[in-house]
Amino acid sequence: MPRGNTSPVIAHLLREEANAVQLYLQYKGYHWNVAGPWFRELHLLFDEHAAMVFAMIDPLAERQRMLGAPAPYTMGDLGSASKLPKETGLPGTTRAMVERLLVSHRTIIEGMHEGFRAAEREGDPGTADLFARFVQDHQKMEWFLRELASEAPPMPEEAGRPLIPAEKGTGLPSSLTPHAPTHVPGR
Repeated sequence: MPRGNTSPVIAHLLREEANAVQLYLQYKGYHWNVAGPWFRELHLLFDEHAAMVFAMIDPLAERQRMLGAPAPYTMGDLGSASKLPKETGLPGTTRAMVERLLVSHRTIIEGMHEGFRAAEREGDPGTADLFARFVQDHQKMEWFLRELASEAPPMPEEAGRPLIPAEKGTGLPSSLTPHAPTHVPGR
């Protein structure tokens, strides 16, 4: 591709590169600052998701270069290109962290769908494929977060009792809550 390509897909690639940088920093900030009874699980989940998002940044920037456009890299350029809500401070609860991440993923998913459609209109299967692969990763991360934020469905009954009873008010199985008594069958 010639330098200075003005394909409409480049704007979509830049936006998603910027969104990925911002989401990566959001995840790492929450990873460093999460606290409370779910610290360990969320600390690890946020770091796992951050690594997945980080792995997307380079391919998005390199695709812009393949198409002949520069790949912006300064915080100013990326900050102005991102469509994610700007962080105004650390959320006060872990639930608020999860809810903010859900908004970010949903914004990215919508943007990647737009980018995919633009790439198809432009006859650019390489960019369409990139968006198709990455949107699946974002959908999976969004699913994990959505399940964390939702109330757990009733558990199946076995011999008249739940297999894993839910801890009142948390929507999480009591076997996974902090300080839950551990029952060893036969003791």
